[in-house]
Amino acid sequence: MIKELINKYYEETSLLRQSIHQEPECAFEEFKTAEKIMKFLDKYGIEYQSGIAKTGILATINGSKPGKTVLLRADMDALPMSENPDNPFASKTAGKMHACGHDGHTAGLCMSAAVLNEMKDQLCGTVKFLFQPAEEADGGAYPMIKAGALQGVDGAFGAHLWGSLQEGVVAIKYGAMMASPDNFKITVKGLGGHGSAPQLAIDPILIAAQIVVSLQTIVSRKVSPLESCVITVGKIHGGTAPNIIPEEVILEGTLRTLNNDVRSVVPNQMKELVETIAKSYGGSAKFEYLPGYPVLVNDDRMTEVTHNALKGFLKEEQIKIIEKPDMGGEDFAYIAQTVPSNFMYVGIMKDKPISHHHPDFHFDDENLKLLSESLVRSAIAFLEKN
Repeated sequence: MIKELINKYYEETSLLRQSIHQEPECAFEEFKTAEKIMKFLDKYGIEYQSGIAKTGILATINGSKPGKTVLLRADMDALPMSENPDNPFASKTAGKMHACGHDGHTAGLCMSAAVLNEMKDQLCGTVKFLFQPAEEADGGAYPMIKAGALQGVDGAFGAHLWGSLQEGVVAIKYGAMMASPDNFKITVKGLGGHGSAPQLAIDPILIAAQIVVSLQTIVSRKVSPLESCVITVGKIHGGTAPNIIPEEVILEGTLRTLNNDVRSVVPNQMKELVETIAKSYGGSAKFEYLPGYPVLVNDDRMTEVTHNALKGFLKEEQIKIIEKPDMGGEDFAYIAQTVPSNFMYVGIMKDKPISHHHPDFHFDDENLKLLSESLVRSAIAFLEKN
């Protein structure tokens, strides 16, 4: 029955995905996207609250019998980048693009809502559908949680269309799945001067270079080799001319960890190292730590629910158990640290990996079916188990 219902709503949700793709909106600007979702929900008489955390939507379907409450989540936002105009149904908005699959997540969750709405007479409990803003930026899940979106929710499921995973395959992970994507900013101050007389200056570029190299000693010598930690300096800005020693250099980067104990210690180690190096060269440095999302940790019991649900309609080779986590970040982590949750990957790769956050990012709409069915069956299995 589920597959028949998914096929019934496929064409409509495929067109919805394409419409969202052509009108991408970035963090907390997803007003047109929200309107498209609300129009879909109105069509099928699905109740919802809108305007949560500015553009978020929380829809609800009550089953015919009492039971637990499960939540399914999708993110709606696009990225501030330009799309290859030769892509199918390419973005019509300059400098904005759905390059990570969030348009598919949104359309797939709409499909899930339509399917479960037709099945509500068979449901024991309640299903909520969270359409959240700003996953790519500030983390829209957190303000939605603060606004009460998880009130009364007993468990949650989420999914991400994944470019390095083969089409038709769903990947799950027990335990830590994605890293905490924290950022940092280092402001190095020296004493400017002429490039021909460095002895009269304090070179912040030299200090910055030492800092960039030395930060890696934290990963190699301060963190256990059995733990994962990444420190990357992705931005350096300083200087105005080849023969001028500047007054200041700014470094910006990211810190990724999979262990909250490591996450709590490393920033202090970075601060001490940065300040010590700068002082040893006669300069100074200010270290700013900008915490991002938490580590995304799947609940074992919820992951088992999804695992068993997938076994009910997929072949063994279509279910992949991930052994190693990804160092990328996901703000579904806020949901997972609030209620027992499971997050999964749904493959979209054909012949070669598809790069996320790339101007040529594109996937086949047929993948919405597996995305939706994986969420629907996980929700049903959770309600039946509880």
